Amino acid sequence: MRQKNDLSSKKIKTFTPKLIIAASESSADILYASKFNAPDDFLYYETESEKCIVVSPLEYSRALEEAGEEVKVIDRVPLMKQVRQGESFAVALSRILGINCWQVPASFPYSEAQALLNAGIQLQCLEDQPFFPERLVKNEKEIEAIQASVAVTEEIMCQLRDILIKSKINTKGFLEYKRRILTCEFLRSELEGNFKKKGFSASHTIIAPGIQGAAPHNHGTGPVPAGVPIVADIFPRSDATGYWGDMTRTFVKGKAKPIVKRAFKAVKKASDTAKKMLHDGVIAADVHKAAAEVLTAAGFPTGRGKDGMPCGFFHGLGHGVGLEIHEAPRVSPLNEKPLVSGNVVSIEPGLYYPEWGGIRLEDLVVIQKKSYRNFNTMEMELELP
Repeated sequence: MRQKNDLSSKKIKTFTPKLIIAASESSADILYASKFNAPDDFLYYETESEKCIVVSPLEYSRALEEAGEEVKVIDRVPLMKQVRQGESFAVALSRILGINCWQVPASFPYSEAQALLNAGIQLQCLEDQPFFPERLVKNEKEIEAIQASVAVTEEIMCQLRDILIKSKINTKGFLEYKRRILTCEFLRSELEGNFKKKGFSASHTIIAPGIQGAAPHNHGTGPVPAGVPIVADIFPRSDATGYWGDMTRTFVKGKAKPIVKRAFKAVKKASDTAKKMLHDGVIAADVHKAAAEVLTAAGFPTGRGKDGMPCGFFHGLGHGVGLEIHEAPRVSPLNEKPLVSGNVVSIEPGLYYPEWGGIRLEDLVVIQKKSYRNFNTMEMELELP
């Protein structure tokens, strides 16, 4: 009997070529795809048969040495001779390759997009999903790179802790270090400078004491007082690999107020509760909700204060970390998708009240089949002598 050909009843998946024009320092996607770190824009394209980068003569020799083994490196100069008058380079490349439709990231340059569209070349822009979905699941090499970044992050966090311990409390209640008033600005420059010595770049480091810590992304300014929570959120990027580290601890120099002690205990319990739930297949939103319930049950409701400002636990429990400091997947009430093995996410519950400040504790973990692995080893402690 003749077998029925059911190809007509099945959807045949077709590959749409990918195109990125960006610098590695601003586009995690082009760095991920090419493995080439360059400060200026270059072009990456991917077809069913090849992956290529097109670079200037300035970067050509370095790209040959540093780009991924599967990536072909092309000198832009010979191709420029084939560009017709009034034609953009991307349009010329599309013509040479015989491509009439590209898949591009949401950050694709507007002027290049207009030139391509005007030439009759279609663009598919991925806005609601990752350009490279495989970035969500880290391989062993990526996990090692993140672990290295976290290790340096912890080392610098220990330096901050050491400075706070060595600081003295003056008669006005402020900290003094080496006979000078200790400021957020000094701590930030000290820590970020030490990162650079180790081959990492850090900026916007959060050192937020007292009520400044009630705003989660307040960088912190001015003298550091004793007896108040100091939110320290540190997140460096490796200059060599491009992978980030991220961690947060909250310290009090001296004695903490009872409300701060209770909040710290609740946040730590929320962190522990969330981490115990982690494994391949757990729903991200469920992990967030469990942590939020711990904080509410401890007497720290989320809502708005008398001044109308948000208070309590009003941000997501965590986010993905890799070639971007904030990337998918999110661990938030809006993400009903499961976490899977290889996802690297932060777990960072927090409480924020304008009356006394904030508490946030953050570890970075990788999801495994039945559990998780914590990149962090530094304990969570509140009061420092």
